[in-house]
Amino acid sequence: MMKKLLLSGIIICLLCSQAIAASTAGIVEKGNRSYGLKDYGKALELYEQALTQQSNSALINFNSGAARYKSGDYQQANAFFEKALATEDRDLEAKANYNLGNSKYMFGLSKENSDLSSAVQLLEGALNNYKRTTEITPDDEDAKANYKIVEIKLKEFKEKLKHQPQQQNKGGQKQKQENKEQSGQQGQENKDNQQQENKQSQQQENKQGQESQENKKGQEDNKFGQQDQEEKKQQQGRSEQQRKDQAGQEEQKERSG
Repeated sequence: MMKKLLLSGIIICLLCSQAIAASTAGIVEKGNRSYGLKDYGKALELYEQALTQQSNSALINFNSGAARYKSGDYQQANAFFEKALATEDRDLEAKANYNLGNSKYMFGLSKENSDLSSAVQLLEGALNNYKRTTEITPDDEDAKANYKIVEIKLKEFKEKLKHQPQQQNKGGQKQKQENKEQSGQQGQENKDNQQQENKQSQQQENKQGQESQENKKGQEDNKFGQQDQEEKKQQQGRSEQQRKDQAGQEEQKERSG
């Protein structure tokens, strides 16, 4: 099949089923038809079925990579295009390098905001693949065009990467200041809590001291009350004895008389 130029300038291509064992060729042909109908999920299912019979086939791995690329699974597309490079067919090797450059580029774009360093590496790899394509097929204008597209984007990513450390430092300083403020607030809260605990502890000690003083006073009052009762008993005893003595004296006097 002929190459198609996508709107982004990235091109994908697909190979026919020649040079495949007869037992597998029918499956690959069906996969190619599904691919042509843009039913990439069905095409991938058929290519996977064919790979169970010829797992080392560079051509089937290539087509499987193309279906994965069209499905948006660029990371897996990379892996299958890499396998397709293991071929003695120079034309297939050139196309595998070309499509591998495409998938690396697209995968790199997906990582721009999450892992810019990896994105830069992927775009550098894409340039190497396009370069290899033109070494094998010097007249491949699509590879040359894509090389320029990726080269411009790579410069943009590298420039953006240069400013990342400064942004990270600013973010780190901001975080450090926030941590310092939080630490200060926490320290003040701990200080306030400690003061509150000390105040409550002092109040508790004062309360216990007051209760102890009241208990002591009560005990002293009981002691004095007991002493008063003892003195009253003794006084009553003395009065009673005096009455008895007086009665005895009167009785003695009567007898004398």
